[in-house]
Amino acid sequence: MKTIVMAGGLLVSAALLTGCGLTSIGGSANRDTVTYQVTDKVAKLSLKSGSGDADITETGGNAVRVVEMLRWNDEKPETEHKVDGDLLSMSYDCPAKWDNCGVDYKIEIPKGLQVDLDGGSGDITLTSLTGPIGVSVGSGNVKGTGLAGEQVSVETRSGDAELKYTAVPGGVDMKTGSGNATLHVPDGPYEVRTKAGSGEIQVSVKNVVSSPHKVTMTTGSGDINVLPG
Repeated sequence: MKTIVMAGGLLVSAALLTGCGLTSIGGSANRDTVTYQVTDKVAKLSLKSGSGDADITETGGNAVRVVEMLRWNDEKPETEHKVDGDLLSMSYDCPAKWDNCGVDYKIEIPKGLQVDLDGGSGDITLTSLTGPIGVSVGSGNVKGTGLAGEQVSVETRSGDAELKYTAVPGGVDMKTGSGNATLHVPDGPYEVRTKAGSGEIQVSVKNVVSSPHKVTMTTGSGDINVLPG
């Protein structure tokens, strides 16, 4: 196991911008940016992003390239990433819980990497991913474009979720509380199962019970849309 803890901007590279210790209204006084690469051969990425935004993009490289954008008022967040076998885990901790503290992530991953994201109020953006995807967030929104993986599971409690596929997925499971759930898929038969509380349901793709391509959409008060293209 390899463990790297980043505090005080000690790892790789950092550019610190401070506000002279004054708390800015509606934001954080201090900011720091850290960049690094993980060259270990990994098959899975697990990220706990808390209140931070996470932008995950698949590229043609072999390494995982990471930009962490830290923000805080009094105590700097402590970020960590570790490799255990084929799993790369990333997370952060805010020593002062009420400090406008958080970390935004921009991550580039190799082709086919499995991605598991656990977020809070931050937004999740997924671009051109071809591996399995699992996302769970609180009030954050989830948006995916250019997706081509076989399996995806997305759950939001109050945020919206929208996924756009360029290849026919094998299985899609989307759940929202008060947010809307929207899925764009290529033309073709799908077995679509939907359940909405007070929201509206629109299914505009061919629904065939025997299709090997399964789509399950569940919302509380949000709308459900399954659309071609």
